[in-house]
Amino acid sequence: MPSLKATVMKDFFEELHKHDLYNENDHNKTEHTYQLGTVEFAFFSVDDAHKTRGRKQKILWLNESNEFEEEDFKQLALRTTWRIFLDYNPSDEYHWIYDKVLTRQSVAVVKSTYRDNPFLDRETIAEIEQYQTLDENYWRIYGLGQRGVNTAAIYPNWQLCDEIPEGTDRFYGLDFGYNKPTCLVDIGERDKNHYADELIYESHLTNSMLIDRMNELGISKERPIYADAAEPQRIEEIRQAGYNIIAADKDVKKGIDTVKSGAFYITKRSANGQKEARSYMWRTKDGKTLDEPVKANDHFMDATRYGIHSHGRQATIIGFV
Repeated sequence: MPSLKATVMKDFFEELHKHDLYNENDHNKTEHTYQLGTVEFAFFSVDDAHKTRGRKQKILWLNESNEFEEEDFKQLALRTTWRIFLDYNPSDEYHWIYDKVLTRQSVAVVKSTYRDNPFLDRETIAEIEQYQTLDENYWRIYGLGQRGVNTAAIYPNWQLCDEIPEGTDRFYGLDFGYNKPTCLVDIGERDKNHYADELIYESHLTNSMLIDRMNELGISKERPIYADAAEPQRIEEIRQAGYNIIAADKDVKKGIDTVKSGAFYITKRSANGQKEARSYMWRTKDGKTLDEPVKANDHFMDATRYGIHSHGRQATIIGFV
C-alpha cells in the first residue's frame, strides 16, 4: 500500500484535481475508494493472498503485474466480469505472464517504449538513453521494450520473509536522494544471514522532512545507521538530531560480496526492495559481464549494502582493537 499510494494513487488524484473533478465527499480514504459519477475506483494492494478472495470488479488493472504471483492473478481474474489490463516492464527472462497469459487467443499485446510517451521529461529520456552504451540488457528492456535476458543478476537467490527474525543484530542502511528516492532500510543479521525491511522509500525528502519521518517511525537512536558517505552535511545534520549515524564504506564490489556471504532475505512488504532485487544486475557490454552493477534503480540495494558491509567492518575493527 505505501508503494501504491506513492505511485498509482498519487497520479490518479493529481489528474482529478487537474481537471477539477475531485470532491472530498466522494473519497473514502479508509477503504481507498473514489466514486466518480456511477463508477467506483477501488485501490488495493495484494500483499496478502486473502485480499484477492471475494473481491469483484468489472475492470481490473494490475500495475507492475510481473510482481504478482500467478495465484493472485487467477483469483482476481475469476472475479472480473469484463476486462483485465496488465502493465509491466519485461525485465524477467522467465515469467508466468509469458507462458500463461500471452499465449491466450483472447489476449491483445500492446508494446510501447519511452518514445511513445509524450509526457516524459528530458532528464528521464536521458536516463533511459544512456543505457544504449551503459548496459545492453537494460537498453533492451527499458529502451526497446524487449524481454530481458537476466543472466547477470547480482543476487539471483534472494528470498522473501514475513519479518526480520527475533534475536538478530539490528542496524540500518540509508541511501540519500531527492529527485530520486531516499531509502532507509531496517537490517537484521544472524549467522551471516541478512534480512532487509523497507522503512522509507520516497522522493523529494529534504533532510528536515527525513528526520521528521524517522521520528514518526520511531527509528532507534541507539542502533547504528550506515549512510551514504558522499553526503557529509546531511549525515551531520541527522547526527545533530540525536541519531547514531555513521558514514558507510562505499566499496561496491566488496559490499556485494559481504551481502552474498550468506542468505539474503527481503520482507514481503518491501515492494520497492523486491522490485530492485529483480532488476539489480551486473553491467554487460559486447556480450561480456562486467564487474560492476548497473547504476539505476538501486536505492534499496545501496542502502542495504551500506548497512551490511559497513556493520561487518565495524565489528571487525572493534574485535581487532
